[in-house]
Amino acid sequence: MKAFIIKTNTVIPPFNDHCGDILILNERLRDYQARVLAEAGFESVRLESAALKDENLSGALVLTDDIFFTPEFLAEFLKRAMAADAPLVRAALEKTLFTKQIAILQRLKENESVMEYPLYYSKAPVFEESRAKNAVINPDEFYESGHFPDHMIGKDHFKFCVTSKAVVRVCEPIHIAMVNMAANFARLARFRKLGAAAKLGVLFRARSISEAKILGALSVIEKGAKVHPTAVIEGSVIKSGAVVGAYAVVRFSVIGGGAYIDDHSAVKFSVVGEKAYIANNNVIFFSVVYPRAFLISGPYQFSCFGYDSAVMNSIPSDYRLDGKTISVMCSDGVKDTGLRFAGSIIGHRTKIAAGLIIAPGRMIPNDVTLYPDPAMVVNKVPESAAEKKGTWFLTGGKLVDKI
Repeated sequence: MKAFIIKTNTVIPPFNDHCGDILILNERLRDYQARVLAEAGFESVRLESAALKDENLSGALVLTDDIFFTPEFLAEFLKRAMAADAPLVRAALEKTLFTKQIAILQRLKENESVMEYPLYYSKAPVFEESRAKNAVINPDEFYESGHFPDHMIGKDHFKFCVTSKAVVRVCEPIHIAMVNMAANFARLARFRKLGAAAKLGVLFRARSISEAKILGALSVIEKGAKVHPTAVIEGSVIKSGAVVGAYAVVRFSVIGGGAYIDDHSAVKFSVVGEKAYIANNNVIFFSVVYPRAFLISGPYQFSCFGYDSAVMNSIPSDYRLDGKTISVMCSDGVKDTGLRFAGSIIGHRTKIAAGLIIAPGRMIPNDVTLYPDPAMVVNKVPESAAEKKGTWFLTGGKLVDKI
């Protein structure tokens, strides 16, 4: 069986990477697609859309190269498509909590209840999109809750969807974080669906019925990873060569090979790339850290950091104090995400000095270095300060003993 993957020219700022090069759990989307399709028995063929007319599409998948889908979603779609009485079947999502939180700002045909994705199963040799029938899938499987003071979000808790049946079209900058969140949540959903035999195996490895022990047993720590005995690892993947320091916490996250999680750091619901460095006492929450990024202090929440980026004790804000939802820049202008929380995207090789605050939902381009206002930085200390001591004032970047 063949899967014909239609090439697009979709480039995702501020990284300016082709959508196929966006990392998902530290794997390029194009490689992820090919792997999942191969596991389902399909040979991937990438081609221009115009070349599709020259192919025999009987029993083939047709999709664009910007689509992320889990193996579970693909299996559910194929099951429904093969049973459908139509020559061409299109994947569609019922609008649910998943689409409201993760599959946002998608470039799709949609109505009040359904979002249609460019993922098709063809029973006919010729592709005729006008004859496509939707196979509508409800992605919601499980729900988890988080907690906030009710004055922050209008209630004392929020609910989010955890599903293994995820599909996201990667076409806007915010999707870099969203697709990683969808892939990571799919791992968690698989934990929830473990069969009886698997659950007994986890309990045996945990040697305890405590939640912490079970979550630890569900983690994958590859040979060659170094995890301090005081570190807490729950429901996570630690790749070979990674180092997790003393009293660090890694919860429901993926840590790439050679990454360094320093002492007392916390990485939660996040993805850390190969050879990235998370400094001591840092907190990374619902974020994506590309390979070789260097993050000091923090916390960093709902944000994304590009290759070789460095952030020094600055704050990418993720919440508006007026409680309004956050807007972001998209390919066709500024759009409201409908989300209360959204951090920043920091470009490849961009470096940000200490003392800066970045407004929620902002993108910083590649290869930029940002400094705070020089008037707020002590650049020179007068020699007289050692003798006079007392009180000094920072004015226009200079220390003076009176105003």
